[in-house]
Amino acid sequence: MADGDGVHRHRRPARSMVLLWRTPQGAEGTGMQRRRGPKAGLSVDRIVTEAIEVVDTEGFAALSMRRVASALGVGTMSLYTHVPGKGELVDLMFDAVLGELYAGDDDGSAGWRARLEHVAVANWALYRRHPWAVHVATGRP
Repeated sequence: MADGDGVHRHRRPARSMVLLWRTPQGAEGTGMQRRRGPKAGLSVDRIVTEAIEVVDTEGFAALSMRRVASALGVGTMSLYTHVPGKGELVDLMFDAVLGELYAGDDDGSAGWRARLEHVAVANWALYRRHPWAVHVATGRP
């Protein structure tokens, strides 16, 4: 299901957490048990990186498992070995771009105002690089 902005809201938090922490154990009960071996060279990180590239270039409406698979040169079903669905993929994408926020952060010796300004500037830059991230719901049940 999607909201008016086209942002995919149908997610399963348990599956997203397994993927975010990259913990294959604990996948039981999430519908993510491996059926066959993954395609060589394909990984969650590679899928996420390509999905971010697609969305940054073409907009959020272009995001689909089929589009990402095409960009990676694999069949769509190959992605489902690593990521169970679009909702979880969006969670992974958002987590990845949030990781860019404070890369190379200062040591915290600046005053509170300078640190607050740094946070504001970093957030602004993140959303300028990845405008789609503004529309991603970050709440969890």
